[in-house]
Amino acid sequence: MKTSSLLILLLFLFTSLSHANFKEGGQAYLRGDYEAAAKEFFPLAERGDHRAMYALGSMHASGQGVEKNLKKSFELFSEAAKNGRPDAMYKLGLMYEQGQGVSQNLKKAARYYQKSAKKGYPLGQYRFGLLYMSGDGVKKNSINAYAWLVIAGHYFIYNTFSPNDENNARNKESQLLLYKQQEKDRIFDEITRHLQTIKTNMSIEDMEKTREKVISLSKYRKKYHPDKIKNLKIESTIESLFLPDTLH
Repeated sequence: MKTSSLLILLLFLFTSLSHANFKEGGQAYLRGDYEAAAKEFFPLAERGDHRAMYALGSMHASGQGVEKNLKKSFELFSEAAKNGRPDAMYKLGLMYEQGQGVSQNLKKAARYYQKSAKKGYPLGQYRFGLLYMSGDGVKKNSINAYAWLVIAGHYFIYNTFSPNDENNARNKESQLLLYKQQEKDRIFDEITRHLQTIKTNMSIEDMEKTREKVISLSKYRKKYHPDKIKNLKIESTIESLFLPDTLH
């Protein structure tokens, strides 16, 4: 009984320490001290912390605080993906699609995007929709392309950061949030253009099939999105703008 209690206590202390070290690494990263961040992440990754694996994978991909090494990045993303991280699955799909750190393989890219998409990760949904649109790695299918892009677009509609003034965007954390928001806006604009292009060649029958497909795929937005998004019905501007009826 005493041994069991001791193990539980040690596990609790280890978990608390891991959270503290990861938080310190994250704060160092936001300050722009990438080497200090890497020092916090390395021992965590070696102990199997998927958060640290993903962070280091991203840092190796960009050369921030560590040497730029795409093969190492691929290995870390692979380990993080085994822990069920949809963002790591998306990164693996991207690397397979672009042939970075691994030989280009569009079918494998599609498989990783699909895994990420079905876990509700919006970037995975976006890239998976694009593959259906182009027919790369999967059979070209405008209905599937449109539906996945709509599901992804539903996330990108919502703004999560707006700097109050120029001074607010000067610190490192605000700059990072602003960059992410600008990237979200860019992707949403791309999704809108793609939907317009696909819709141009759709028949009324295709549009009805697409509507049904969107309703079917909407379940995949609920696993990743925050409560304010996942609990909303699909009745946003993007659907009512490009589908014959507002979806409910």
